[in-house]
Amino acid sequence: MKIAHVNALTAAVANWAIERNDIRAMAMLGSWVRGNPRPDSDLDLLLLSELAPDYQRCNTWLTAIDFQNAGFRLHSNESAVYGVVWSQHVHLLPAADLELTFAQCLWAHTDPVDAGSRVVVEDAFRIIFDRDGILAKLVDAVM
Repeated sequence: MKIAHVNALTAAVANWAIERNDIRAMAMLGSWVRGNPRPDSDLDLLLLSELAPDYQRCNTWLTAIDFQNAGFRLHSNESAVYGVVWSQHVHLLPAADLELTFAQCLWAHTDPVDAGSRVVVEDAFRIIFDRDGILAKLVDAVM
């Protein structure tokens, strides 16, 4: 995937997420933030919402993201649970992979900072939007 594709996909997800009042924040994680992606690296995005479990129960929301405007179409997807977060692994055509990780806002709690959240922020973390400043507080607490 090229940086232009990353930017287009990030914008598509952000545009969708901003329209939902329950999604309070979004961040990019991983190799694209570190600046060392491989050609087959996926794009990792974190979404904070108190309704995170609802998105897991029914994934029809996925069709509302405008992948087409970003130059892609949905090919397949599957979900995975990682402790207190869960991810929707999205496979697009032309070949691109996107991991949308959902967590409740408590994931960004700073008193104390959760060990797993700390690792994510320390590794590679870029805030895309942050309605309530909860991700900014987390970054400040970790740094």
